[in-house]
Formats: sequence, structure tokens, C-alpha cells
Amino acid sequence: MRLVRHLSFSNVIAVIALFVALGGAAYAGSKIDGKNIVNASIGGGKLKHETITAGKIKRGTITGAQIKAGSIDSNAIDLATLGTVPSASNASSANSATTAQSATTAQSATTAQSATRADSATTAGTATSAETASHAEEADRATVAREAEKLGGETAAQLTLSCGSGTEFYGGMCWDESQRTARTWLVALKECGDEGGRLPTIGELIAFISQEGIQAVGQIWSSDVVEISGVNEEVLTSDESGRTKFLSGQLHGYRCVFPRSN
Repeated sequence: MRLVRHLSFSNVIAVIALFVALGGAAYAGSKIDGKNIVNASIGGGKLKHETITAGKIKRGTITGAQIKAGSIDSNAIDLATLGTVPSASNASSANSATTAQSATTAQSATTAQSATRADSATTAGTATSAETASHAEEADRATVAREAEKLGGETAAQLTLSCGSGTEFYGGMCWDESQRTARTWLVALKECGDEGGRLPTIGELIAFISQEGIQAVGQIWSSDVVEISGVNEEVLTSDESGRTKFLSGQLHGYRCVFPRSN
């Protein structure tokens, strides 16, 4: 009775409010679950950090479109879970790919079939540039393949050696067809040299004038010097009857010999 006398109206109201509050929280705890929460009614800022773990998220509910760009870096990825890429078919750059079929640059690819540039590829089948390729099928070393049949712009037919006009071939050399006007030996020697030829040796001369149909008008100079006596050398000459020698200051006919040319 003493307790009742000391209760006031405000005390009673406070006690009733306390019981209502405690009873409401207990009811909410037993009756409210995820099905009673409206979608998007609870924002991320109202959730305690790390209260939702990966085990509480259904697989496939979070896609790439829902992840903010740059929010996941290499520190958040276990690199051991990532395998190597075996083929980069259309990559712009494949520095060390095993196969880079149409890469723009394949610096050290094992095979770069149609790369624009394959600096050190083992095989560069149709590469525009294959600087150090071990095998470059379509660019061995030729600058222009269709010019391979020419040497210095000349065809094989143009490179065939022959004797020039006014000469005839004999014994591997081109001989004057006719005997030249008599000159001293030194003058004859110089004239043949000025034209790119020389006087024949005595052996060549005897063989040439011994041919049927070849006529020697008098003695003909050879290039062989027998003896040097004073100012004039003694030089071997020959006609159809045989060889002899004369001083170089005398006048005799001669024939020049030339190598074949094209």
C-alpha cells in the first residue's frame, strides 16, 4: 500500500511506455526478416562494415556493370588464380606470346604469321618487316626478284663475250683481221696498248699466221724482246717462212690482240 501511495501519474505512464518499447523490439526481432524489407530501402551507408561477407552473396548476383571502375586493383586479385594466355589472335601487341597470328607487333613471338613487324620471330611468313627472323619465306634477301636474271641491268645474252668489229677469234683472243701499217716496235706496242690490247707473243704469232688463208706481209712484230743492245732492243718477228729478230727502231707490220668483251 505504501508503494501505491508513492506512484504518481507520470510514473505510471513511463512504466507503460517502457513495457511497450521492450515488447515492440521483441516482436520485430521475431517477426521481421529479409522478405519484409522493401528493395533499395536500406542503403549501403546504413550497413556496418564487413557485416556482409562473400558467403552471404548469391553467386552471379554481382556483375561487372555493378562494380565501379578502378575499385578493384591487383592487390584484390589472387594472381595465382590467373593462368597464362596461350594465344593472342588479334592483340595489338603480343610481346612474348606463343602465337600471335595477326598482332601489329610481335617482338619475340615464336610464330607471327601475318604480323606487320616481327623483330626477332623464329618464323615470319608474310611479315612486312622481319629484321632478324630465322626464316622469312617470302623475303629471303632479294630487293627485286624479277631482276634476278640480270647482272648490272644486262641480260644473259648481253653478257656473252665476243670479239669486236674488225677482229676475229683465235686461240682465246681477238686478233686484228688485217695487218696494220708498218711502225717501229715501240709505236706498235703503244698503239695496241692504247686500244686495250697488246702485241702477241712470238708463239701466238707463229700459230696465228700458220693458219690456212692467213697472209703475213713481211716480218711482223711480236712482244718478245731477245736482247737489249744500246738504244734499240732486238725483238723477235715472224712471217710465213719462220721467225727472226730485228732492232726495235726498224719498221714492220703488226697485229694487235684483244680479250673478248661484251
